[in-house]
Amino acid sequence: MGYEWGTQLFASSHRLALLRELRSNPADTKTLTDTLSISRVTVQRHLNHCTEHGWIRKVDGQYELTPVGERVCDATTTYLEELAVLEEHSAVIDCLASIDDSFDPLLLSDATVSVAEPNDPHEPIYHYRNAITGTTTDTIRGILPIFSELLIEVHRDLLDNGVETELIAPRPVLEAAPPPIEELPSPIFDVYMLEDTLEFGVTLTDERAFVGTYDAGTFVACIESTAPAFRDWADEIYERYRTQATRIQPAHSGNSE
Repeated sequence: MGYEWGTQLFASSHRLALLRELRSNPADTKTLTDTLSISRVTVQRHLNHCTEHGWIRKVDGQYELTPVGERVCDATTTYLEELAVLEEHSAVIDCLASIDDSFDPLLLSDATVSVAEPNDPHEPIYHYRNAITGTTTDTIRGILPIFSELLIEVHRDLLDNGVETELIAPRPVLEAAPPPIEELPSPIFDVYMLEDTLEFGVTLTDERAFVGTYDAGTFVACIESTAPAFRDWADEIYERYRTQATRIQPAHSGNSE
């Protein structure tokens, strides 16, 4: 079901263009011919075809979408947008789906995605460093899946500058990080420990969200976005792992919670 309509709609790119134009405003044949830059005969043929399928109708000399036509146009546009995102960002989709199998690819529509390439394998981590150091924020919340001197340095600098920081990391990362975490008594630094290892990282500033993907401990992609929907998704992932983690108290403050 739906295959025949899809075949008919995609038989010509002009058909979807026509539906999109009518989605904006009703129009007559001449206006559509001028707007779409195709022949009047071609426009009329597509109008007749779409009318036969019940997608458009003619009212007072102008064509407009029917309620079905509006939904056909919207569904097709969404499908193509999602397909375009899947094609453009195929390198990170698998990892994002492993983080959350309900991940919506359209969340990447407005994101900046940096992927490691053979001739530039460090691009993702450099992008992250530059973006974070150039960000103005009062708070940072993050998941750090691996021990990286560069990443530790970036977040230590933010902490030194008074940025309130909350960090989640697997036990091996905390054990490898110098100095030991219990020797960092800063009142603006909270640390949570996970027992399980991870293959992704998350960073949330006041306005931005970053997701890093890893392959065998190597930072292979960095996704950055200010879009509220993407940030909300990243926030949900962060909170999910925070509830699984154990808060680590500085030595002088007592035991872990």
